[in-house]
Amino acid sequence: MMNQWSKTVQKNTPRIQLFLLLTLSSPHVPADLSGTLTGGWISVGALGMLLTHEAGHMAVAAVTGINANIDDLTVVYPGENLTPRHQLRVASAGFQTQWLLSEVAFGYLHDAEISKRSLATGAVITHLGISAAYLTFLNDHEDGDVMGIANALGRDRDEVAALVAIPALLDTWRLLGNPPRWVPSLSAASKGLMAAWVWNW
Repeated sequence: MMNQWSKTVQKNTPRIQLFLLLTLSSPHVPADLSGTLTGGWISVGALGMLLTHEAGHMAVAAVTGINANIDDLTVVYPGENLTPRHQLRVASAGFQTQWLLSEVAFGYLHDAEISKRSLATGAVITHLGISAAYLTFLNDHEDGDVMGIANALGRDRDEVAALVAIPALLDTWRLLGNPPRWVPSLSAASKGLMAAWVWNW
């Protein structure tokens, strides 16, 4: 019984770490917004971003005829012998959907309606949390997105992580700082170019 519990905890350690990262980062919103946000809507935005990330994998798998299942919070492809092209598209689909939704969310960060601001803040914080998780403790996760992309490309996972870091770092600056106008443009362009490259590879 204890051995089974230990295996379950060990298998879910990355998910537990991601949950803690998102939970601990949620109170840290920009100073100019912190007095005007509601925790409930932040949580809904955070959950929405997490579900959208996973739904991206499922949608691309369905469109390309790949059998996908959910194992805990991870989308897996049991028994599938994916071509590098399919593996790249499916493995990167979570990031692609999260990038798209994050750009939509940034448009609502300063909305007059408190629920929209809070929802957007939760989505952006989770976008950054997911990216941070894949840059750290999920970097070498066997079923993780970074590992899947690296395997498809035949590249080192640290190279893939560095590419994922670019929009994440720019978006952190967008959320927490007062960046120059070129920062949002560069972030959106980097996301769009990477997504376009994936679909043309």
